[in-house]
Amino acid sequence: MTKQEISLLLGLIFTILVSLCGQDIKTAADIRQNTLRLHIIANSDSYNDQQIKLAVRDKILDMGQIFADAEDYTAAVRNTAENMAEIESSVNSFLMDENIPYTASCSLENFYFGTRQYSGFALPQGEYTAVTVRLGKAQGKNWWCVIYPALCSQSCGQLALENSDDFIKTEKITARFKIVELAEEIKRSFSADKAPEYDN
Repeated sequence: MTKQEISLLLGLIFTILVSLCGQDIKTAADIRQNTLRLHIIANSDSYNDQQIKLAVRDKILDMGQIFADAEDYTAAVRNTAENMAEIESSVNSFLMDENIPYTASCSLENFYFGTRQYSGFALPQGEYTAVTVRLGKAQGKNWWCVIYPALCSQSCGQLALENSDDFIKTEKITARFKIVELAEEIKRSFSADKAPEYDN
């Protein structure tokens, strides 16, 4: 089978999947397009660097009014962009105060995340906007949560499940949900501009 024939076949499969699970695909897309994540990449996988990553997480979540006060996703992203310098300065002040021998860079970026299931709800795989914090060399394990809608809590990266009504309920994750994942993978395979992928 030629490359062109494979592309045509994948396109046909994608079209069939969209027609069969159009509403599910739309729901997943709506979630991705209205969710702002916090994504922190540790300097390394050493114990100390991983603890620093979690301490930085708590520092940023202490600034939660930046995200929580937003009236919608667009406002949350706008508020975040307007306060990005303050977020970065706060993180770097914290690192300096703790005598950490590296700094942080903060930005708004798009990342491709795998499906993540929790007790009661799930986030579909796909591309999300994330407040991205790179610590030092940013070569360690990453950590993320949802800051809009506010699902992160300050301690231990727990999730406030009472705020998860807009997400896909776990009991709805069936073969149809797997088809949505497959459709997303096919779509990504055709994308010329792929966001970096992170799968925790």
